[in-house]
Amino acid sequence: MPRLSLVSIASACTAIACAMPAQAAENISLRVSWTMNVQNAGYIMAREKGFYGAEGLDVTLMPGGPNINSTTLVASGQNTFGTNDVSAVLYGNAQDMNLVMVGACFQKSPAGLLSLASSGIKTPKDLEGKTIAYNEGGPWHYTKAMLNKAGVDMSRVRTVVAVGNEVLMNGNVQAKTAFIVNEPIAVELQGHKTATLAAADYGVNAYAEVIFTTAKYVAEKPEVVRAFLRATAKGWDYALKNQPEAVAAVLKVNPTLNPEHQKRQLALQEGFVRSDYTAKTALCALEPAKVADSYQVLTTYGGLRTGMDPVKMVRADLAVPKP
Repeated sequence: MPRLSLVSIASACTAIACAMPAQAAENISLRVSWTMNVQNAGYIMAREKGFYGAEGLDVTLMPGGPNINSTTLVASGQNTFGTNDVSAVLYGNAQDMNLVMVGACFQKSPAGLLSLASSGIKTPKDLEGKTIAYNEGGPWHYTKAMLNKAGVDMSRVRTVVAVGNEVLMNGNVQAKTAFIVNEPIAVELQGHKTATLAAADYGVNAYAEVIFTTAKYVAEKPEVVRAFLRATAKGWDYALKNQPEAVAAVLKVNPTLNPEHQKRQLALQEGFVRSDYTAKTALCALEPAKVADSYQVLTTYGGLRTGMDPVKMVRADLAVPKP
């Protein structure tokens, strides 16, 4: 047999390698809870900077909206992952959706109350004798828990059902339920100074947003879940360290957004995403005890049925690097 030279061998190996198909990326999708904005900056930057790709993932980011339910879409298999208020996941599991929470990029809940600074509302007790506007949902459940913990006499608080910031700005009410990481900015951009009360600052330790998938997907592909969470954590870290770039990337995805609003919101979000717990574990790490606290709030104030075990709906280990 003729002897092959080293050059011939190298050429042959190169030809063989070129003929071998590259390993296909894992195709997954993330359905977020609302329209794309800086609330999703970490996911957008994880895709833009190649963090998902480095983990072997091809991730499609998909917006939510008023008529798009991420829990239903994930439960039915139309999307791989979703984000939503922890209450949406718990209510979904009460209807046998069998969803599992695997991460929480917002460590502190932005649920609370928004008022104008001129109202003089600085503590929950200041709401006595005032009118609060609310609409049913996460912020109101957590707000009721906050008012109870703060010893507010609810017989002295008037409540009305209303949406939008106009009722606050025109003086019809003195406070309204809100996600205080974004709604105060909208009011301030219209020339009003604001004040906020966060339920989390008054002992209501609950998540406003979690990352979830199905129990079946976690059982079948736990390493894909780990890879997605690792890359997402890198995306959030990058977004918070490079905020102008992150805002520009978000505006490219959704050009209808107000750039100044997005700039201010992302800066404010850092205090909600980073925490003492994430400093010890990882960004987007999940604490089962907080999910249990959310469950307690919702069974007490939100009509969620009792008898469920919220801790069994959590895989906190997947977001934390292996030892």
